[in-house]
Amino acid sequence: MSVPFQKALLGGALLAAILAAPPAAAKDVYKGSLDPAIPHHAAILDTLSRIEKDPADAKLHNDLGCLVAWDGFWRDALRSFDTAAELDPKDTRPWFNAGLVQGLRGEWGGARSRFKKAVKLDPGNWPAWWMLGFSEERLGNENAAVAAYSRSLRVDTSLFDPKVNPFAVATRLKSRVLLETYDRRRVDAALPFANQISSPSRVAAFFQPAVKTAAPPAPTVETRTGPVVTSVPPPGPASSAAPSAGPSVTDPSGRRRRPYAGREREAPIEVAPEPVREAPAPDPATQSAPKAPEAGAGDAAKEQPAEPPGPGMPVTRRVRTAPAPVPTRPPDPE
Repeated sequence: MSVPFQKALLGGALLAAILAAPPAAAKDVYKGSLDPAIPHHAAILDTLSRIEKDPADAKLHNDLGCLVAWDGFWRDALRSFDTAAELDPKDTRPWFNAGLVQGLRGEWGGARSRFKKAVKLDPGNWPAWWMLGFSEERLGNENAAVAAYSRSLRVDTSLFDPKVNPFAVATRLKSRVLLETYDRRRVDAALPFANQISSPSRVAAFFQPAVKTAAPPAPTVETRTGPVVTSVPPPGPASSAAPSAGPSVTDPSGRRRRPYAGREREAPIEVAPEPVREAPAPDPATQSAPKAPEAGAGDAAKEQPAEPPGPGMPVTRRVRTAPAPVPTRPPDPE
């Protein structure tokens, strides 16, 4: 009699549990709230259109899960991550992202299993090691948490910086992990600086990226400002026969500037002619009879050109005039 009664109780309990269970969450709830004017929603719509063209692309499903999780639709995000993991089992990103979503929901047991899967596929995923340690710490497994934290410090300690990892604020094992891993991290950090290499440049060349040699710069022409000095050719028959072909150096006063010191010879300096002065009027009492002009005086009275000026100099002529004859006064009668 007791057995049928127990069976009736078991069936009633199962029926009550089914009736009391909440209805299953609808799929793709986020689609009803998408606004193309919002850049974040525009990215979701673009990703959905790409998935329609290529449903087997695991990267698109992973990106869709990240975009949907940012809007708080965590169930749809987990579905997208699970789809991405099924399409590409070797990709650790869907497992890591799903663990983050479950951790933010407070489901650290499910998050731990996701992070374990991520580090199993990729032992070099240092953020996944750190989040695995944080999951173990949340679940009360401090030794397992320290072991996972220690693996995450293989590169640096930046994951314990709150600016890089916001979960670092809530951990209580930071000091313990840093102290327990100090000896190993000190050796790794000090060896490259403590060793005294005999040929450091040769060894360092293997760690430097190849740099392309730049083409030599084009020669520049120096431009000097100031007075232009004409070079004087060396003394010789050619230089004495013809003047220098360079440009003349003159100033507004009509005088040639003296060349700089250090030249072999100096060019002659042309001086402007002095103004002609008028001769004083002769005294009739002391004036004697005019003398006959000497031979060749007429030639001297002609215009004689001055020395040939330098190139670019104004041509000046000096005129020599013979004294005019003074009329003689007849003697006074007695």
